[in-house]
Amino acid sequence: MIKNTTEEYTILSEKFLEFEGNKDIPARINTNHDSVPDVFKSYKYPVSGWPVLINKQMTEELKELSIKIPGLLKQIPTLYFNDDIKKLAEFYFEGDEMMTEFAMLCHKKDLEIGCRLDLTFTEDGFKVLEANIGSSIGGWQIQSFESLIRNNHPELVNKDKILDYKGRNTLQIYMKFLIEQIIKQLGKQNTINVFMEMGDIEDESEKQESLNFFDSLFKEELANFGLKGGTYTGDMNSLVLTDGNLYLGDKVIHSVIVLAMDMNVTPAIFRAFMMDRIYLPDHLGLRMLGDKRNLSILLELAQNGKFSPDENALILKNIPWTSFIENKKVIFKDSEYILQELLKTDKDKFVIKVARGFQGKDVFIGKFSTDKEWEEALELALKNSAFIAQEFSDSLDFLAPNTENEWTLHKLIWGSFGFGDSYGGVWVRMSEVKTDVGVINSATGAVEAIVFEIVN
Repeated sequence: MIKNTTEEYTILSEKFLEFEGNKDIPARINTNHDSVPDVFKSYKYPVSGWPVLINKQMTEELKELSIKIPGLLKQIPTLYFNDDIKKLAEFYFEGDEMMTEFAMLCHKKDLEIGCRLDLTFTEDGFKVLEANIGSSIGGWQIQSFESLIRNNHPELVNKDKILDYKGRNTLQIYMKFLIEQIIKQLGKQNTINVFMEMGDIEDESEKQESLNFFDSLFKEELANFGLKGGTYTGDMNSLVLTDGNLYLGDKVIHSVIVLAMDMNVTPAIFRAFMMDRIYLPDHLGLRMLGDKRNLSILLELAQNGKFSPDENALILKNIPWTSFIENKKVIFKDSEYILQELLKTDKDKFVIKVARGFQGKDVFIGKFSTDKEWEEALELALKNSAFIAQEFSDSLDFLAPNTENEWTLHKLIWGSFGFGDSYGGVWVRMSEVKTDVGVINSATGAVEAIVFEIVN
């Protein structure tokens, strides 16, 4: 991110002066605007009326990380555990070897999957804080506000300049990826039907509205492939395997998407997947790939030169120091420490987080914790053996508009999408420095912002 003339970083990058005159832009958009799809009206998180602009270098860095990191994660069971079922079971599945056998059967199919990296931008560039794997990852919703945000800014709709600011439609990119993966898995199809497990949405009208939204976009993308089909939902138990195909009523289902967290699929779905009759991106193997302890494993593998020289360098540069929390010695900044004593002595340098958390839950930041809170977090981590310690990678301060539309310093978290070999774009969560509590998450009050890439 390039500094503007005041020598401070801003969310508008080197384009700050071009936008500086837009004093009347609302700090937060009205998500009930006519241009917003019905499913996102009354959106539950605040959305900035101002975009975040990034230059080509930042775009290329995010693209490389979003595509390469998921591919490296997929190599961990073989490179680190040597595909040893007992070791994998103890680490990822609480010793359940049968479940691990099933997970490895899924994993060995080597499917392309969706991933969202959460990153900070520091004095040393981007740092990967975690990798969120599977279909339940959020953040793509922000693209539905693009026209509303663009229309607030003359610079973004000027016919001579509009192409200078590129927005990536994450959901459209995902739909294309989904169709390509179904065809790759099942072969050429005339019709493609997708079943979406939406058990986390309790309100039936909200569920139907969400399904209609996805169905419309899915059909648009199917038409680009010259195909027909649609999206369906319901009880997973209503899916039956008949004559080698998975059916919902009289509809053959070609893919099952599980939006609920940690939901196990039915035997019929699993059998259809093993027979290559469906594309199942949310299979049991994701429980291994989504574990936050994997960042520590990637660092260890890279330090031992297990990947290509470029991949090792990428990991060592972009993943902050990370370690499983257990009674052991560690190397930090070229010196050896007892981990427990290091975390107690220098708590402001570290974060403690659970290996399989989401929405900022069970994340403890030393800098924002009292000594008592930190000791309790460390005690909890040592008891559960499924926590990591990570070096605190503080975001640079960026000038951005607060609720009162005053340009003040903010911390940013970047959510960057990768779908196989396709880069799906990035969105941002912002928190004002003066109210910063360390965890920057939409569910804990952060403001969401759309990102445009500066092309020229």
